[in-house]
Parts: sequence; C-alpha cells; structure tokens
Amino acid sequence: MAEYLSRAMAFAQDAAKLSVRLSEGLVDNALEFGLDTPGSFYDNAEYKLGQVRTELNSGTEKEKLTAMKRLLACVAKGHDVSEYFADVVKNVATGSLEVRRLVYMYLLRYAEQEQDLALLSVNTFQRDVADTDAVIRAMALRVMSSIRVPAIGTIVVLAVRRLSTDTSAHVRRTAALAVPKLLRLDSALREELEEVVSGMLGEISPLAVGAVVRAFCEVSPQRLACVHTHFRRWCAQLGDADEWGQLELVRLLTAYARTQFAQPDPEGSSSSEQSGNVRLDPDHALLLGAVEPLLNSRNRAVVAGAAAAVCHLAPAAQLSVVARPLVRVMRSSHEAAHVVLASILLVAQRRPSVFYPHVRSFFVAAADTPFVRRMKLHVLSELVAPETAPLMVREVAAYTQGSQEDVAVGAVSVLLRCAQHVQESTIDCLQSLLLLSSDVRAPVSAAAMRAVHILLVDGTVRDARPAQMTLYDMLCVVARTLDTCKGDGARAHVLSLVGEFAESRFGCQHSLDVLRSSVRAFRDEGEQTRMQILELSTRLSLRVQGEGALAEALREHTSFLSKAHAHVFTLARYDVSFEVRDRARSLRGLCPLPGYDDALVEAAPHVLAIASELLGSAESLVAARVRPEPEFTLGSLSLTVGRKMRGYEPLPDWPAQPPQNVDRGPAVVAVASGPQHIAVAGISGRARADAGYATPRSTADEDLDAFLDSAEDDATVLKAPFLPPAAVVFEQALESSSDEYSDSDSESEVSGSESEGSNSGSESSGLDSDESGDHDKIDETVEIKQVKEVNDIKDPETLDTDKDGEETSPFIGPPDFEGTSKYWQ
Repeated sequence: MAEYLSRAMAFAQDAAKLSVRLSEGLVDNALEFGLDTPGSFYDNAEYKLGQVRTELNSGTEKEKLTAMKRLLACVAKGHDVSEYFADVVKNVATGSLEVRRLVYMYLLRYAEQEQDLALLSVNTFQRDVADTDAVIRAMALRVMSSIRVPAIGTIVVLAVRRLSTDTSAHVRRTAALAVPKLLRLDSALREELEEVVSGMLGEISPLAVGAVVRAFCEVSPQRLACVHTHFRRWCAQLGDADEWGQLELVRLLTAYARTQFAQPDPEGSSSSEQSGNVRLDPDHALLLGAVEPLLNSRNRAVVAGAAAAVCHLAPAAQLSVVARPLVRVMRSSHEAAHVVLASILLVAQRRPSVFYPHVRSFFVAAADTPFVRRMKLHVLSELVAPETAPLMVREVAAYTQGSQEDVAVGAVSVLLRCAQHVQESTIDCLQSLLLLSSDVRAPVSAAAMRAVHILLVDGTVRDARPAQMTLYDMLCVVARTLDTCKGDGARAHVLSLVGEFAESRFGCQHSLDVLRSSVRAFRDEGEQTRMQILELSTRLSLRVQGEGALAEALREHTSFLSKAHAHVFTLARYDVSFEVRDRARSLRGLCPLPGYDDALVEAAPHVLAIASELLGSAESLVAARVRPEPEFTLGSLSLTVGRKMRGYEPLPDWPAQPPQNVDRGPAVVAVASGPQHIAVAGISGRARADAGYATPRSTADEDLDAFLDSAEDDATVLKAPFLPPAAVVFEQALESSSDEYSDSDSESEVSGSESEGSNSGSESSGLDSDESGDHDKIDETVEIKQVKEVNDIKDPETLDTDKDGEETSPFIGPPDFEGTSKYWQ
C-alpha cells in the first residue's frame, strides 16, 4: 500500500511539473501551435526580430501581418526598428487592407528619419488617392500628409485639392485635416491652401464641416468676412456635427458674432438687464439658440465651449443656463474639475448670482485634489452673499479645524470675505479669526491675523461692532495675542496694527509697553517680526517731535524711547538676515539716532519731515501684493494656467456700430422658436423655448396633429437648401416604393417628417443623427452610396477595419433595432 501511494505521489509531481512547463512555453510557442494571442506579439516581439525580414519578403499575407505586428509591438515598447524601413516600404502596395494599415502606421513613425526611402512610397500613395475605395483614398492622403518631408509638399497640395471635392464626406474631411499639417510643414503653401479651403467652405455634410472650419481657422483666421454666406447653415448644422466639429464651429461662430452684432448689455443698460427683455439681432438669437442644446452634450469640451459662447454672447440676465452644465462637468473627474473651475471662477466674478443655487457643489470634499480644493475655496469667496453667508460660514469654519493647512488658509480668506460683505456675520467671523490667530500652524495663524488686520483697518468692524465694544477693547484683545501666538507672520501683523493705531487711545497708553516687550525678545523673533519692531520704534520716535496726545505721552518717556531705539538699531546692524540689515539702514537714514547721527540731522533738517510723511502714507504689511490678473477667453488654456500661452488669440471687442444688410445665407427657422428636436452628439433633447432669445410659440391649444403639421412645415423650409443630391435621390426612391408598403409606411412617414422638421442641419433627412436605425443594409438598387459612406465612417483619425476588409467605427452607435433592420432589408 505504501509503495502504491509513493508511486501515485511521484506521478502527481511529474504531472504538476509537466503542467508548469506547458504553461511557461505556451506563450512562446503560440505561433507554432497556431494559437495567436494579442499579448504574444507584445511579450516576445524583440526576441523574434531575426525572422521579421524573412517574413516581410515572403509571399503570404499572414507572415507579413505577423511581421508587422512584431515591429509595431517593438515600437510600442520603445525599441528602434528603423533598420527594417526598406523592407516595410516594399509592402505599401500589398493587397491586404490590414497589412497596409500597419505599414502606414510604421511609415508615420519613421518617415521623418528615413526621408529618402519614404519618397519611394509616394508614388504608391498617389495611385491610392485615385482608388475606388473611399477608405483607401482617405488613408493614403492621411499618411502622405503626415510624412514631414518638405520635398513632397506640392504633391500633397495637389492631392488635397483633388480630394477636397470627393464624393465621400469622409475623404473630404481627411483632406481638410491635412491642411493644417501642410501649413506647419511649409508656410509658403499658405496662399494655395487658402484657395483650397475657400472652395471647401460650402461643405454640406455635418461629418466634414468641423474639419473644414478647423482648416479655415488655421489658414486664415482673420478673414471672418468669408463666414457671412455660411453663418445660418452652420448654425443649423451645429447639432448634427461630430463633437470636435461642434467645438470648432462654436469657437469660430463666437468670434464672428463678436464682430457682427451689437453688445447685448452695453454699459449703462441696467434697466434692460433687470427686466431680462433684451432685443437681439435675429441671427444673434439664432446662434444662441443653436449653442444652448450643446450644454447637454456628453463631451466635456463641447460643454465648456458652449458655456464660453453663451457667457461671451448672451445677455447677463440669461447666464443662468450655464450653471448646471458646468457643475455637472466639474463633478465628472478631478482633471476636468480644475479646468472647469477656472471658468466657473471667472463667471462667478462677473455674475455670482448664477451659482447661488449650487453653492453646496463647491464645498470641499475629502477626495478632492489640492488644486481642486484651492479653486473651490476661491469660488466660494466669490459667492459670498446675504443668502449664502449663514450656510457658508458654518461650513468654512469646520475647514479651519481640519488637518490640511491649505484648506484652513483658504477657509480664512472665505471668512474674511463673509465679514466684509455680510454685516450680520462680521462679529462672528472676527471672533473665529481671533481664535485662529493662536493656532499652532504658522500659516493659519498668519492668515487669520492678517484678516483681523484688514477688518480693523478698513473700518468693517467699526461699522458692525456692538455699542458696548470699542476700538480700544478690540486692540487690547489683539495685543494680548502676543502672549499666545507663536507664528512669525501673526506677531508681525499685531505689531503692525499697534503702529497703525499709534494715535488712538490704545496707542497713547500701551504702545510703549508693546515696544518694551518686543525689544526685550528681539533676538528670538522671526524676520518679519524684527522688521516690524524696527518700524514701530521709528514711528514712535518720529511722533515725539509732533503734536497731539501721543506726543505728550511720549515726551514723558523720551529717555527710554531713545535708548530703546538705539538698542534695536544696533542689534539690527549685525543681524544675520540681509533683509533686516537693509531695513535698518534705510530707516536709520530717514530717522537718525539721537546722539549718534547729529551731524546727519544738522545737514538735512527736512529728513524727519520726509520720514514722517513716508511712514504715514506707506502701505502696512497687511496690504496684499495684488497684481491685476489679465482676463482670458473663457475655456481657454491661458485661463487655466493663468498666463498667455503661445497661439492664444483674444476675442474681438464688440463693434461700436454693427454692420447692416449682411447676407448670411438662406433663412432658416429659429432654433429656439418652438418645441424643436435637437440631436447633440448622441444626446437628444428639445431646445428651450423660454430661453429668452426669441418669442416662444404658443402650444397650449395645439394638439398632436397640429404639432406634426407644423413640424412638416418646418421640414419643408429646412430641407431644400441643405439636402445633398444623394439624399434627394434616396427620398425619391422611398416615395416610389410607397405603394408597395402603403400600410407600413403610414407611421414611418409621420416619424420621418418629425425627424426632418427637428434636425435642422441634417444632411440626409435624419439618417446621420445618432438615433437613426441600422440603414447599412438598404437595397443596393437605391443609389445612396454617398449617404452610406457618411453614415458608416465616423472618424478618419481612428478608422478601423475588420479582417474581412469591412469598415468599422470605434464609436458606439445606437442599438440595432431588429424590426427596423428587417423592414429596410
């Protein structure tokens, strides 16, 4: 039995060792077994580079595909595989679309290093530009424009000029995206590119219009006059364009509106602002109505761009629409929160009442990053108002007791703002600040005493204090904090306050006592405190020769004051700090020491008068060194980082006299003129009829049939100027087949008319919207190839293909409703 068990254990051990060996060698030998795994190329690519050259020159597409995967895996891991460039270039004209895509990716990586060899593939690219497949044409142009070889700039321009009028919207979009690349490659091509872009401005496809606008902004951003005839069409296409196209359109139309329309809130128009009834130009209202639905977009950049457009173009009384979308984006991620909070802070500085209902959203959370915490506290300080102060004071007071110093310092600034702007909270905030002045954290105590200093100097406490509390009592309480506060900044602020109020009752009775205790501990004080002791001694020495109650009180102690003054300046002369020595030298020149600098006093008797005037008018330590911050465009990178970045262009100023009788294209129905369906990058909604941009249409007594009839009328107005020829052919084909499907089409016609009337900028009667069904399987007898290309291809920069060569899109589209697919088949 024991022998049997020993044999079984040995067999189990051998089986375990065999299993481990098989698992270790499975990945290495996956290709030999025919078990290709996505991670096998990345893990072992550099160990099998010796086979790559042979596989690239083989006759089978499978081996070429394996070799290209290994090369790109090495590129992803940071290895230099440029030595295989000549072998890769030979496969540019391969028949496999998947291999060709990988070859193009490799060429984009190493074409700039191997310029001579890259020129060998240009002929193949030129041939592919004329290919019958739209994907091949777009991919060839994309790669050819990405090869940064100045020698082929003219050839690429010719290809862009040719494909700018292509039948496929995807190819036209790729041609537009190639324009900025060519401009960065060779600025001498600007004139030719301007001519090409001018011909592309008439783009009618929402898929390509964003890329055309991007190219126009890169080539000729100052030629806003070219936008005139396309303005209304672009407003109508704004909801149907792709997300990044929407962002480019919003930026261009915002800059255009600032030069063409009158300012909604001119200076001195407070009455119209309060009433909210502002008369806008019809085209101005059209743009605002088209931009407002973008605030509900799923793309954070689009929301920020739309909010910036509304803030820069809409009347001040109608800015409340941007509050909720910006708060929603702020909560999405920490990175987005930092960018959006910069915009929120700018809006709150201009009109804080917009964010009063959302003040709780700016309370600091435990998971917030340091920069988000600081920005939230800045926003809270701007939202201080009588209606928000009670809630804000309780919340911010709790922050001061936390363990995070930056939050406590920011909370002190919010308490200071509440004390200054809300008189009912002044005394409560002052008491909290006096308690914080004894905090063991030096930055917190310094910030608290600085806030107390400001409240006492600017008269805020004097106006809000009770009748039984005098300024003398407050200064006595502040002076007693010298016994408890240990921070250098806080003690310096206390001494500065004593010097500020030296002429008061407190100064006459206790200023010498404060100076005596400070001189005694001069060597143990911090740098800021030592400099304030020097200034206090100088102030009191200058007051001896003056008039008033303080001068009479100081003359009784002239001997002590002169000795203390000389002792302090002697210690400061040999201080270890350069700042203290320089301050002592400058003050001694203004106020010579009696018995030591008599010659200086006799030579310049007016020095004392000048010193007294300078010290009396100089700003104390409490004065913050505030530099005026430049105002940047809302949502720009310069606003986020706080300084002007390269390429930043400010918005133009409103015109003093807007242009009159400008032709801005065919008339369209106002976006906000009724209950109109808007498709915004995958989000459907209705435009707000009460947005204030136009008079809303009354729908109280309107039934469903009347609403559908009105939608059909709107569709008739919008359909003619914007439908492409392919979509017209498609509609004619549907009308011709209406007899065959008379029963089934009764409902679809109603929904189709509703879609046509709602999507104001639709290219093909709602087929391009995100809520359309699966229309890729329409009968081939209907000649709608252009419409199919627009619907199938979403993003040329990330276009993908499957193994069968069919086009796939990385975007997640609407679900494929089974009933709709069967109907169209």
